[in-house]
Amino acid sequence: MAETAAKQQDGAFQIKGLSGLSRTATRFLKQHPNRAELAVKVALETAASQFDESANTEGVPDALKPFVVVKPRGTELIGVSEAASRLNVSRTTVYDWAEKGTLLAWRGTKRGLTIPAEQILGEGRVVEGIDGVIDIIGDPELAWEFLSVEGPFADRTARPIDMLKDGRVEEVLGSAASYGTATT
Repeated sequence: MAETAAKQQDGAFQIKGLSGLSRTATRFLKQHPNRAELAVKVALETAASQFDESANTEGVPDALKPFVVVKPRGTELIGVSEAASRLNVSRTTVYDWAEKGTLLAWRGTKRGLTIPAEQILGEGRVVEGIDGVIDIIGDPELAWEFLSVEGPFADRTARPIDMLKDGRVEEVLGSAASYGTATT
């Protein structure tokens, strides 16, 4: 199957629309056709993780540009150890806060929790109201999506996380209730 899909053109190899594959990559595909999908996924995830909103895609092959993931502005996702360090608490406390909904976190990989750093204000402090948003929306990852995307409020358009930082918890919780209803 892979052998018939690979052909040589002008010294470069082309496989199912991806031109310019090296001989080594083509050989890998021929020898391990079942692993090719996994290899492509890993490569795309690695490439996507290196780009943010301001990143240019120079050097990324045209065939891969549609797969570049653009993170919302200000998104920094950290793990348990980094969160514990920034909060000046133990890793156990981070896990406990995540379980209680004090700290917004979700299991993103087999390795551990994914934690949006923006909710951490300093030693032992997280943005007030996070727990209420999690209670209303339920899923922590969906709650972060709600918090990090601009939406309409009475006097302005803002990200709910910024509104929470301004102490406008009740407005955000009201908005979260309608967001939770709209997405379930």
